[in-house]
Amino acid sequence: LSLWFRGYPASTGSFVEGPVGTFTMTGAGADIWDVGPGAGEYHDEFHFAYKTLSGRGSIIAKVNSIDNTHAWAKAGVMIRETLNPDSVHAMMVVSSTSGVSFQRRPETGGASASDTVGDLAAPYWVKLERDLAGNFTAYSSADGTTWQMVGVPEPISMATNVYIGLAVTSHDAALTCQAVISNVSTTGTVGPQWANQDI
Repeated sequence: LSLWFRGYPASTGSFVEGPVGTFTMTGAGADIWDVGPGAGEYHDEFHFAYKTLSGRGSIIAKVNSIDNTHAWAKAGVMIRETLNPDSVHAMMVVSSTSGVSFQRRPETGGASASDTVGDLAAPYWVKLERDLAGNFTAYSSADGTTWQMVGVPEPISMATNVYIGLAVTSHDAALTCQAVISNVSTTGTVGPQWANQDI
């Protein structure tokens, strides 16, 4: 007779509000990109603070700071279909030293794509929108008022009900990265409560 237990490790990341409207997030992980245990097996490693979104919607945030654990350590806004590490998603992030980037995985378990504007760094604003047709559009802003589209709108097929929120990865599984994010706002049918976990 063999008895097996399956569990999940304690969360490395954290999500704390204080003062009101300012969130301090920590997260580790290899990346939110083409990482995985084998060739062609893509999955994400990061900390995600999220609410539910039904249908169209958007999220805006100001990334005030992010630790330089790697040139591509990054924090920003994300919409993803599931909490699985290989989920389709779209995100608009500020990296530590590589600029701002519209990154996405259009197919479950598939490769990632990006559009990046270099020479930009925190503090910087990011915005991500999903329209009724399922197109995702990303923007960045120096002041939260004047927005520049990054890349072009990308159609990504997702369920009606998805997750919308904030993401941070250290891009180095051995290190923990801290990001300070404020001025978070959403539009659309968004749930009231934050939840957060390591992906």
